[in-house]
Amino acid sequence: MKPIVRLFTLMMILLLCASSALAAIPDTYVVRNGDREDNKIAITVDDGWEIDMIRQIHDLSVEMDFPITWFMVGTQFRHEDKEMWEEIIAHGSEIGNHTWKHSRLLKFSISNGHTQTRLMQERVDEVLGYHYPMRLMRPPYGEYKNNEKNFLNVFKQYGVEKVVLWDVSQTDPHKAFKDVQNGSILLYHTRKTDYECLKVLVPMLKEAGYELVTVSELLGLEPLVLDKPESTAEAPAN
Repeated sequence: MKPIVRLFTLMMILLLCASSALAAIPDTYVVRNGDREDNKIAITVDDGWEIDMIRQIHDLSVEMDFPITWFMVGTQFRHEDKEMWEEIIAHGSEIGNHTWKHSRLLKFSISNGHTQTRLMQERVDEVLGYHYPMRLMRPPYGEYKNNEKNFLNVFKQYGVEKVVLWDVSQTDPHKAFKDVQNGSILLYHTRKTDYECLKVLVPMLKEAGYELVTVSELLGLEPLVLDKPESTAEAPAN
């Protein structure tokens, strides 16, 4: 077989393998909301640039008794904050992958997507001292594919069970309240404006009969059982 024919054949095989891998990913892999027939909703908080705001929002979640799904950037997940993250997990909140440094994935290679996903998982495990599966992914800016690239198969290779977008993104509590419906996933960030919004919004949501849960519970994922060292063992997390 001539070299150019062999090269063409190899390229076709690789393309077919890539297509098969992507075809195996169901449409339900990327979500913007949960069940519209169920009154459960989920509050999510992204990034982690301001550590003081993480603490304040967590304290608010404890005070008002609701969980948060935190989509954190790996570079901001630091060893000195380990105790805080242990408290967050113990409260029933959960942590999702928001890449290593909030890169706009579509501007980079698929290889970079692997690095961004893997390093976040490694950092979380390193800080916590045990394996905490990053089964939820929120790609920065909600961008994960275009005509040239698709990062869904990358996420899946690292154990991501759902790519989580959102259907409510509003820091005016009254406008946000009007946007919320059964199954909504609300997007917030570690900023003072978002904290102030949640202080007003969460009581309104509860009074309206919404049940605030983690994204994992909203989507019906199995409870996450963590293999913690005996000294830090807790009950299963959502």
